[in-house]
Amino acid sequence: MFGIGKKNKQDDAAGTAAPAPAPAPAAAPAAAGPVTDLGVVSGRISLEKRQTVSLRKTQKTTVTISWPNSTDYDVYALVRYRDGHVETVSQFGTKTDRAFTPRTADGAVVHLGDQRRGARGATTMADEVVEITLTPEIDRIVPVVYSAQSNGTGSFRRYKVGMTIDNGAGDVVEIAARDADSNDKVYSCVPGVITNGEQVHVEKVELYSAPKSERRPVVNADGTVTMDAGPVNAYK
Repeated sequence: MFGIGKKNKQDDAAGTAAPAPAPAPAAAPAAAGPVTDLGVVSGRISLEKRQTVSLRKTQKTTVTISWPNSTDYDVYALVRYRDGHVETVSQFGTKTDRAFTPRTADGAVVHLGDQRRGARGATTMADEVVEITLTPEIDRIVPVVYSAQSNGTGSFRRYKVGMTIDNGAGDVVEIAARDADSNDKVYSCVPGVITNGEQVHVEKVELYSAPKSERRPVVNADGTVTMDAGPVNAYK
């Protein structure tokens, strides 16, 4: 699994890696509160935690998770269907099952892999993209951002990990990194949850794994997400 910006291979080869920053204290969990529904968005909007908005449903919805090109993350998505089964769209498996698939069985949700790799630098961004065709059978999609513990430390806030959901018709929901967890030993994040209805509903949830955990989250029968309840990720 690629690192979380913690070490880069060029520095390791030269033996000149910069010392890792001191771990930041874990952020205190925010008290759960009521969800604020902002209605149907037009144009671009950046969500606060526990806010939800709706995008007009189009033929294809694109989820893009980005970070500075000086680091790297891996993205996968849990797709819950209305019949209750859940499929995982990813580019890597788990320690107990190394098999993986970049698309759901029906082809409705597809992981496109690393789409952009520019020159190294703080202002150059990299990303991974998941394309979604919201068929009636799909209930909920949970994108997950992950980096392996073996690659070192670095927080989601430090490395500015953000997510956008774009309906391709000029409407974009942003979940920015400004409120991300600052604990350098947290390795998985669910920035937001996408629910399929008459429109595309997006809620900013900012769920994080426990420090040092590499277990995957699970989507429960009621559509809620439980962190650290699934198998342990395999790393590349």
